Amino acid sequence: MWNNWPARKLPEINVAGTAFYLDLRLWELREVNDFSNKFSLNDLYDLPNGGFIFCFDPKTKNLFQGTQAAYDVRKHELKVVRLPSIKKMDPVGWRVLEGLPPKKEMQPLLEKKKIKKSKGKKL
Repeated sequence: MWNNWPARKLPEINVAGTAFYLDLRLWELREVNDFSNKFSLNDLYDLPNGGFIFCFDPKTKNLFQGTQAAYDVRKHELKVVRLPSIKKMDPVGWRVLEGLPPKKEMQPLLEKKKIKKSKGKKL
């Protein structure tokens, strides 16, 4: 399904001050400055409105991986992050997942200017 779509720059999502690419093809968030730092969207909690919520560790720049006791000790430095729905974060990627064609723009890229006709007079 991704083969019929043109290449594009992935949307960047700010997660507690760290920039991540949202890659729906791989279903993951990948840090812009370190591609080896990534996490799956499957590891996030779904919200009823279609968004996501998760606990983020700014030190590791990744999801918090620990016990409740570890969370209680470090909760002042961890961030609870809420992200909007996939449709809001990446509308183009969402259309691909839904099997919809690329959306045609309603407005042209360049506006056409009306040319006044001269009535035989030299300008």
